[in-house]
Amino acid sequence: MRLLIGIILLSWFSLAEAQQISVKTFRKLENDLSARTENRLDQNGDVCALIKVVVPEQGFYFDGDGNGIVTVERKIGEYWVFIPYGSRYLTVKHDNLGVLRAYAYPERIEKACVYELVLTTGRVHTVVEEAELQSGWLILQSEPSGADVYLDDKLQGTTPFQKKLLLGKYRYRLELPLYHSAAGVVELTEGGRQQLSVPLSPAFGYVTVRTEPEMGAEIMVDGEESGLKTNATTARLSSGVHRITVKLDMYQPQVKEVEVKDGDTTVVAFTMQPNFAELSLSAPDSAELYIDGMFVGKGKYRGRLMEGLHDLEARQASHRSDKRQELISAGKSVEMILRPRPIYGKLDVITTPMDAEVWIDNRPYGKTPLTVTDLLIGNREVELRKQGYASVRRTVKIEENKLQTLQETLSSGRSVTLQTDREGDILYVDGKRVGVSPQKLELSYGVHTIRAERGEQHTEKELEVTETGGESVVTLGFGLLSGIRWSSSVTPKQKEILSRLVGNMVQVEGGRFQMGGTPEQGSDANDWEKPVHEVTLSDYYMGKYEVRQSEWEAVMGNNPSYFKGDDLPVENVSWEDCHEFIGRLNALTGLSFKLPTEAQWEYAARGGSLSKGYKFSGSNDLEEVGWYGSNSGNYTHRVGEKQPNELGLYDMSGNVWEWCEDWYGDYSSDSQSDPIGAVSGSFRVYRGGSRNSGARLCRVSYRLYNAPNRRNSFLGFRLVCSFPTFRS
Repeated sequence: MRLLIGIILLSWFSLAEAQQISVKTFRKLENDLSARTENRLDQNGDVCALIKVVVPEQGFYFDGDGNGIVTVERKIGEYWVFIPYGSRYLTVKHDNLGVLRAYAYPERIEKACVYELVLTTGRVHTVVEEAELQSGWLILQSEPSGADVYLDDKLQGTTPFQKKLLLGKYRYRLELPLYHSAAGVVELTEGGRQQLSVPLSPAFGYVTVRTEPEMGAEIMVDGEESGLKTNATTARLSSGVHRITVKLDMYQPQVKEVEVKDGDTTVVAFTMQPNFAELSLSAPDSAELYIDGMFVGKGKYRGRLMEGLHDLEARQASHRSDKRQELISAGKSVEMILRPRPIYGKLDVITTPMDAEVWIDNRPYGKTPLTVTDLLIGNREVELRKQGYASVRRTVKIEENKLQTLQETLSSGRSVTLQTDREGDILYVDGKRVGVSPQKLELSYGVHTIRAERGEQHTEKELEVTETGGESVVTLGFGLLSGIRWSSSVTPKQKEILSRLVGNMVQVEGGRFQMGGTPEQGSDANDWEKPVHEVTLSDYYMGKYEVRQSEWEAVMGNNPSYFKGDDLPVENVSWEDCHEFIGRLNALTGLSFKLPTEAQWEYAARGGSLSKGYKFSGSNDLEEVGWYGSNSGNYTHRVGEKQPNELGLYDMSGNVWEWCEDWYGDYSSDSQSDPIGAVSGSFRVYRGGSRNSGARLCRVSYRLYNAPNRRNSFLGFRLVCSFPTFRS
């Protein structure tokens, strides 16, 4: 008889002995949620896959591929190995049993999925067998695939399944969750290959849940939340009876039992029973309405109210509230009118001279002396008017059943504050010295000549003081302020805000500097910051601060910023938006504002002619001068909170990126005078870094670019203005 050399595992008689580790089965556990519930994250923040390694004994170690292993946990009878998704192989080690090296997973490893790897170990013996074993191949497939394959009641793997077996008969069984098991007998005969394709019948169905008169009810199946709201169809449910619960705010919950049949969709409909009434409240337009102490609107309210006892109230300034308690019944419509009652006091008004008109809260009441009865309590705005005298405005507090007295002497002139953009400038009115800036004084009605002197410079303007209003703060300007020619459409509020903007423009004395990635920028300098080249600039003015939201709103009438605050830099503006702002600003002031050229921006950021050669604008320590990714909290900050640079300019490193006028283009090594950048292009330059930038992006030579119509919450700007012709 022919001799056969065979490999017999776990034999108790041996001629030569060695150890081995091998994989018995590997499969994906579709219904196992362990990876999601454990929620272990890889280095990229993704949920790990979980390999449950079933072992016959303890003492195993595991190595991954280039993606590594996140963690290994020892469990009873198995190890849980958490790996990044996309891992390709696993190495298994044991001090006594040896190494299974670089076992390649037979399918792609997906995030948050669970897999089972069953290991087998044993001693390997070489023995002499006298008989040749007869075998054949059994191939099993199922529709759908992934079914567990049992042969003679022992789990052998999952479909699609192939295995070499001894000839003979085998009882097979295929099992897949939510499908009926399929079983039978298959015989392997000589010549041997037997292939079966087995369709599995669904043991599941679906339920479509509908509610009326409203949809949006939460759906629960067998007491568990489904994550669905009506009208909707559930995921697969095992065949049989299930309990469907629907819950909708202000309706009674409802429950029905539904029989799910194989492969069918069962429709179940609920008619929801309201647990509320429709409530309509009416009161005077200015009255605030409250239900159970919670504000619900002014004047009128219509909405749903849960069944039960409720407190209803209308509150109105200078009135006694109308409060009521109502028992609300479900399914009813309730309409109610609430009327707060007024509370009155009295006021005597006396003026010198007499016969002044009395206006209270912008309504005429007569002439002084005057007694006004039936005035609602609270603070009342009283205005006294008489031809040839300054009007007087006072706030008088009226109290219940009390008589208040207001007595005023009317002035034949008006109080005006005179100031310049610097304290200490000498002020004159009609040729007479009145003090230094700022100075508050009474000016008689009529036209006055106002003059300010600063050394050898002076500026003056005519001021008309009228009883009907006018400027209460008059600013005489040197430098840019002196060049303002206000538009006739400018409002007092615009004038106040824009005067501050103009007054905060800093004179930058022109000069020569080296532009680009100069030595102090070190290894951080990029190729697009080179070559370093010489630039000569003329004098100009630059904004001490980035343009603020209050200034943008004064010109544009809106605020596009993501982070809101009057003194925060405006952001979320494109290069094109900036140009629209500048056009309107120039029309209001008569000045010539622009975006800075890239050269003007870098020269000013370096400190101009006062430069000390810092890496950032004003310091080599970015913490001192800038809000950036490491200290900003990822939001913008009020302008001017950090230290300024050598020219007194703030936030040129960090806070928001700042648009420049130039098209983006490569640098030239040639010396240049007042350069304006590339002649054309697709992108505009911006500079300086922002609240979410790394330190290297906040350097004075770093340059970046974007499309002219691009907006985002880290893009803002500051202004430059050409040197004016001074008056003296």
